[in-house]
Amino acid sequence: MRLNENIIDKNTVQYTDIYRSAYLKAEDLSGRTAKHTISGCTAEKVGDDERLVLAFSENDRSLVLNKTNATTLAELYGPETCAWEGNAIKLVPSTTSFQGKMVKCIRISPEKVEG
Repeated sequence: MRLNENIIDKNTVQYTDIYRSAYLKAEDLSGRTAKHTISGCTAEKVGDDERLVLAFSENDRSLVLNKTNATTLAELYGPETCAWEGNAIKLVPSTTSFQGKMVKCIRISPEKVEG
């Protein structure tokens, strides 16, 4: 039996809808910048490392900070992570070299954003 190609299966879902990460990824920005307000910062075990993780008021997904993004936040708002809360930041899609390949990543803009 051949299905009518004009009928869309309403039960079709993307695998990312089921296996959704708790963390933001570069693909989530869809190539656009996004303004987010920091609602908290915690230290969490991510893989084998302890990392700083930002929570946001506008999003239920967190951002794991690499050293570059953590340094940017420290330069913007100081080294104490509690001082970051309540500040707006701009997440910017970018690329970086990782294990010899260029990969997509999220960078925090080094410019202060009005809340």
